[in-house]
Amino acid sequence: MRREPYGVGSIIHVVKRGARGLPYLKEKSDYDRMLLMLAHFNDVSLRPLWLRDLIAEEKLRTFERASSWAEKDPLTRIHAFCLHANHLHFLLEETIEGGVSRFMQKIGNGLSGHLNEKYAEYGTPFQGPYKSKTIDSDAYLRYVFAYIQIKNAFEQFPGGYAMAEKNFDKAYEWCLNFPYGSLYDHVWRSDLHMPRREIVSSDLFSSLWTLKEFKDFSKDVIEGRAHLGTDDKNAFRGAFL
Repeated sequence: MRREPYGVGSIIHVVKRGARGLPYLKEKSDYDRMLLMLAHFNDVSLRPLWLRDLIAEEKLRTFERASSWAEKDPLTRIHAFCLHANHLHFLLEETIEGGVSRFMQKIGNGLSGHLNEKYAEYGTPFQGPYKSKTIDSDAYLRYVFAYIQIKNAFEQFPGGYAMAEKNFDKAYEWCLNFPYGSLYDHVWRSDLHMPRREIVSSDLFSSLWTLKEFKDFSKDVIEGRAHLGTDDKNAFRGAFL
């Protein structure tokens, strides 16, 4: 998938892969650090000593901002994400000129620095710069939402993708609590006893479906009943497969 030009208002599917397809998120703590970065790096004015501030206020596990920080000034809008050991999927919206690129640069540099220090390694763990595909139709947008949040999460379901496909209802419920995907954030309620995370913007997601409609649509995607037009299908195959 090549990187395409886009402007303010564009919605973009972004993928960042590990070098030679190797995993760079090796432990649970690496995934958790990545979630913190998603919550806090989407900010024009984030302080260089952000982690020290969170530790000082005992907010590492809460996803709350440090009280000393200025009001958040987002670089982009994060609509969906899924973290894998060797690649990342994001659905981002360009809200300020260059915001997506700046956000991805901060994520890449921050994660590289953390992993190199933790594992005594050098250089970048990534396979070059991120790649992107601009979403240019409603059908394509809906498909990518399900592709990132369900199909990608299903690949990490206990027993693997085939088991998730065979037991869709059970696997979908598992996705609701899967911490390294954004469906968790879209369905968050205070009675679920899950920490609330200020990562995604839910208005676009909720404008497309009710939660039941999204589940039904996702099942159609998994079982091959959700169809893209010829142009979208060719673009999807060329970009993501």
